Amino acid sequence: MKVARIPYVNAEPFYSGWGDDPPFECVSMVPRELGAAARDGVIDAGLMAVADWFRVDGTFDLIEPMLGIAAQKDVRSVVLFSHAGARGLDGGRVIVTRESSTSRRLAQLLAVAHWKVEIEWVPEDEAQGDVHEAAGLLLIGDRALAQMARPDRGGWERPIDLASEWWTWQGVPFVFAIWAVRSALPRRERERFGGFLSGSLALGSERLGEIAEAHAGPMGDAQSLRAYLEGITYRLGSEELDGLQRFRDLLADHDIQEYEDARA
Repeated sequence: MKVARIPYVNAEPFYSGWGDDPPFECVSMVPRELGAAARDGVIDAGLMAVADWFRVDGTFDLIEPMLGIAAQKDVRSVVLFSHAGARGLDGGRVIVTRESSTSRRLAQLLAVAHWKVEIEWVPEDEAQGDVHEAAGLLLIGDRALAQMARPDRGGWERPIDLASEWWTWQGVPFVFAIWAVRSALPRRERERFGGFLSGSLALGSERLGEIAEAHAGPMGDAQSLRAYLEGITYRLGSEELDGLQRFRDLLADHDIQEYEDARA
């Protein structure tokens, strides 16, 4: 069994029980790479961006108990950095990290259906000139945390937390990623992995202070990182599943295209 590991601090609580020799093969991948690996049959399980899971639903099942990364009101690590707020993005360019999958589509949905603005989305590796000449910059994970920790926010005056915008609009949590496992694996193996992961998270939940201390630095001090981790929902319930389904339905309602088709 091959399991993908997301190298972001917000996923670290899941890994506390893995040790140096977990009972499966482990590979490190950012969300976009993980989604492609799942579609190509390269991995058997991973903390998958929900936009990617929508595409492989039927070949990957949610593990039991349901685990993932969700947020209420704000998340701090999925941020559209701007000069003039959401309305100021109208008619401008937004540069998008290539690590992104779900967040890119969430930003597009918010622009079309909530902010009512038109935006040109530009992949980061295709952007030309000074990044600050753009109307905005979408970052996720550790890079977003590090930018938020800078006193000047890296030269961006109006950071927009996408989880907060979703909450204001829909009033339900937003689920960014979910643990999924390949459906073709034997049921017993899937159940064993789900139990292992749940136990590892239980251990990690008791060690949030240690995790924060280990990652303190450019992303923030230990106190702020612990508060960040404590604000994340890792065990998904009915509210999170409602938010997940609502996001899926809204993407379809507003014809938000698949990740590759949108070029970001």
